[in-house]
Amino acid sequence: MSLTSQQCDYHMHSTASDGSLTPTELMAFAAEQGLKELALTDHDTFDGLAEASLEADKQGMRLVPGMEFSCSWLGITIHLVALWPQGLTQAAHDLALAQRKARWSRAEQIIQRLAKTPVPLELDEVLKYSAGGVPGRPHFAEAMVAAGYVTNHSQAFRKWLGSGKLGDIKNHWKPLSEAVPWLSEAGAFVSLAHPQYYKLTRSKRRRLITAFAEAGGQAIEVVSGQQDPQQTQSLLGLAEELELKLTWGSDFHSPGIICPAPGRYAALPEACVPVSQIFNL
Repeated sequence: MSLTSQQCDYHMHSTASDGSLTPTELMAFAAEQGLKELALTDHDTFDGLAEASLEADKQGMRLVPGMEFSCSWLGITIHLVALWPQGLTQAAHDLALAQRKARWSRAEQIIQRLAKTPVPLELDEVLKYSAGGVPGRPHFAEAMVAAGYVTNHSQAFRKWLGSGKLGDIKNHWKPLSEAVPWLSEAGAFVSLAHPQYYKLTRSKRRRLITAFAEAGGQAIEVVSGQQDPQQTQSLLGLAEELELKLTWGSDFHSPGIICPAPGRYAALPEACVPVSQIFNL
């Protein structure tokens, strides 16, 4: 397959986690955008991969199995893009099961916390929006809007679910120092997701990326959606210094102004190389 970096997207979500398109719809949409190689990276699950694989094959695209894996660092929830270019291992499936249990535990804790507030929710109300799967905070936000507790998702996160708020539960995620080796041992190629999105000072972001590299992380998501070129150059410099490879992606969840389609992201550095070429696939 003749392939350019611009035809690749290694970060996107479907209804298997918090995206608005089914895996089939997402793959078809990605094909319309001219993508040839992509990863489905739903939060802490592989549930959408079997369905996505069928449509990707139909569209003539290479689908890299993936997951956006949640962990913690200094009390902050950090996401890792874990990719399995050479196929999922049994250890990867075991890891996904453990994360699934952690997510159910988190959902139950959020319900318990909200029960003591002016915005109580029943789990069944939230499950309506996660299609019966493990609910994430966006599904809680949808339930809050439907119940009339808030007017929109942004208000739900600002008041109840965002970083540092009542619904932001972190202590059930593995620390970064354990998560990276765990993923690597399960056969994953591990990249630090959207480093510029975390609310960190420049020096603390450097500490995060250094800690990730020291834990055995292999790559950094140098471009995530639309970002300032200066951010890209800063991340590229750190990647070169710490000898990290590069991944990139749209972090697509739903068609809209912020992220209109898979494959829509800021300009890529010339150093970006398709993952399949890194692994000689």
